[in-house]
Amino acid sequence: MGEPTYQNITATVRPPRCAIFINKNSEYWKTAANVAITQASQVWGGRYFLIVPTDGEKIEGKFWELLEAYSPDHLAVCNLTFTDFEEANPDRYAEIKQFHKDSEQTKDWSDAEFEDWFRGSAAQSQVDELTISESLNKELIYRLSPFHHSDAVDQHLTSTSGFGYPFTKIAKIISATTRHIGLVRLPPVISDPTFKLLIHSETGVGNSEYIDEISEAGFTTKRLPDTYKLTNVLTHIQGSQRPYSGEHEEPHLDETFLPNTPFSLSMLHLGQYYRADNHRSDKEPVVLILGDTVEDFCFYYSLSRMHEGVKWLPQAWLRSYTRARNTARKRREQGQEVEPFTLEQQSGRDLVSVVSSLIRYGHSAKSVQLCSMSLSQRQLVSYRTQIGRISYFEPDRFASKIECVPVESVSTSCVLRVYETDNYVNHRSMVFVDGKSVSPFATPKPKSFNAIRLPDHYWLTSLQIEGYQPPSLPTLGPKIANLHNSTTESRVANDGIAYLCPNSMIFSSDLDAILVRPKIEMLDTMALFDAYFEGVGVKVRYSDKGNYFNDTLRRFGGLDATGKFIKAAATRSILDKFMSRKVAEGGNIIYLENDQRAYLNLDAIAGSLSDVKTAADLVDDLVGNEVLQRGYIFQCERCRLISWYGIDALTTEFTCNRCSLSQQFTRGHWRNPVVPHWYYKLSETIYQFYRNNSHLTTQVLYKLKGESKSAFHYAPEIDLLNFPRRGKSREMDVACIVDGAIVFGECKTDSLKTEALEKFAALAEMPLRNPARVIFATTQPVSDEFKEQMSKVPNAELMVRSDLYDD
Repeated sequence: MGEPTYQNITATVRPPRCAIFINKNSEYWKTAANVAITQASQVWGGRYFLIVPTDGEKIEGKFWELLEAYSPDHLAVCNLTFTDFEEANPDRYAEIKQFHKDSEQTKDWSDAEFEDWFRGSAAQSQVDELTISESLNKELIYRLSPFHHSDAVDQHLTSTSGFGYPFTKIAKIISATTRHIGLVRLPPVISDPTFKLLIHSETGVGNSEYIDEISEAGFTTKRLPDTYKLTNVLTHIQGSQRPYSGEHEEPHLDETFLPNTPFSLSMLHLGQYYRADNHRSDKEPVVLILGDTVEDFCFYYSLSRMHEGVKWLPQAWLRSYTRARNTARKRREQGQEVEPFTLEQQSGRDLVSVVSSLIRYGHSAKSVQLCSMSLSQRQLVSYRTQIGRISYFEPDRFASKIECVPVESVSTSCVLRVYETDNYVNHRSMVFVDGKSVSPFATPKPKSFNAIRLPDHYWLTSLQIEGYQPPSLPTLGPKIANLHNSTTESRVANDGIAYLCPNSMIFSSDLDAILVRPKIEMLDTMALFDAYFEGVGVKVRYSDKGNYFNDTLRRFGGLDATGKFIKAAATRSILDKFMSRKVAEGGNIIYLENDQRAYLNLDAIAGSLSDVKTAADLVDDLVGNEVLQRGYIFQCERCRLISWYGIDALTTEFTCNRCSLSQQFTRGHWRNPVVPHWYYKLSETIYQFYRNNSHLTTQVLYKLKGESKSAFHYAPEIDLLNFPRRGKSREMDVACIVDGAIVFGECKTDSLKTEALEKFAALAEMPLRNPARVIFATTQPVSDEFKEQMSKVPNAELMVRSDLYDD
């Protein structure tokens, strides 16, 4: 049994995160998106769920980027039923309804009987059904690692069927809130699908089921009266929150409206948080997404759940306003009456003004990134001019702050997270032995509610272990926090180890009796890489070079000490001298043919440093760490072998390494100087490490560790067994985990050849989450041919000598 160690663990309480898929090929996608918003409005944390378009076979690259940055706990599919046609296609709905009413089957039914039957049948009849293919299902599991059984998707939504276990309905917990709510405010009834999405994306939706459940909980709901103009509602909720008063009945469109809408209530006792070292609110740009497609809306909706300052401008509204403005100008010039703008036209201009206000009309350091999922860069440039012109204030200054960018360059590095307010920093110190916690973890509870309503209130506990951040892998959760050995109850997200609370099996109303308290196991780095390759049958082990590497780092005192020693030109030159193949520096470096090793005296080491004292101090440290060994070089009086003898083998005599003659060493056994020098030998494992160019691997790892923010794990120079196919093996020079992200690499002290790309191309073809980075490191110039071929490897990058060494 190993020595006990102490680990600091931070626990947070949060609701689950979910990504909802809708059918990108449905002409009624706006209705499907609104259904997704409606169902998300009813559950705790639902305001920050994503909506992602797919055809069931693939997901576009930018949406994969969003999903991987968001790290959803659950995946849902939202399908339309014929019930939704009553709103999406009312004429078709009425036609089909009348057809069934006139049929032989129902002609003798009463109106009430027919209505009950038809509504039930319509709710069961899916339209434009979205089915996730087997290949996409596997990809979702290995790339996102959600809670899952065999299927990645565990929630199936329609307009009449919402989220189930383990999501928490707001109506079930709202009465336990410690916050005063009063009137629950609902958005007005909206018929236009685009207006509906823009307003509901901020307010959420309260359908009849929601209203009934909220009423049963003792709260009153009231809809915003339609006496308010939709343009005013849109401007209010999209940013200005300017009050609109007048002769309107309650609820008023003022500062009390938005905080009590369904989406705001889904955030009951929840706060949004950014990493302090990653968030720059005064400099981060406002993102304006222009376009009319499902991809444009979903990109806006999902990105705005992950970061503030994201807006959507329908292209049709902008074009309509521009045409109307040009027409109005011509009519004014001709002295004719100008027609008022339509709601869509006015709202298009108002949205632009909201964006302008977010950057203080061009007076702040912030800018606007204009992008689109459906428009080309050339089209964006032409629309940028139109957008700049229609700002209410200082249009030229505003236009100068708009930058057209491809969606690929829109950053997802700064992502907000949602936790229970005042319950996101619970510090614990735990004792571990051999990587396993001695005692169970004390699971925190939600503390902002008067009571935890069982069995209705579920939450996730997320753990961050100081200095330990495993990658998000499908089977890793139960290996670290084991709850019934199930991938449906614990997972590794990209921001911590999450597990379901209070329990998947609730058999009591006593929270303390059923609350899960898992033991934690911190798997070592090799076990983490085994888990990465688990699904494809590849095993990992240290190579011989890996063993030299580990022993070298142990002797130097770790990766940082080794990397610093090798990076500096002065100290690195000492190692270079040990690689010498000849006598040099006037006998300060001795090369012995029989040993095929070079030995250095103090003067040789001092020649690399500033002075002899510095060299002597360094030598003492290196000898103490068994990097160097002291000894003498003697010549045997019988066989004349010149050889090095370590101090530990010497008394007043030495035994010849070749003829085994024991002899007392005297002046005759060395030639110069009169008094023999200490000569220093480099440890054999370090010699093999340096001769085999593992120093380059060290410098790559040293640099990557310097870039990490929370945790760095490495297993250098490993062998991949059964890779790229069964019975074969390949070496991986760099294998590490930087802040939970897998990084692989190839290191060459000679020129990089295109053959070095083959194993990474094979890796990209496997059903595995792609490494976050693939490093190609070299100390030699890199050919254009290699750079061109390297660009085809996902997430590949170069590191050259100047990145890694001080010369």
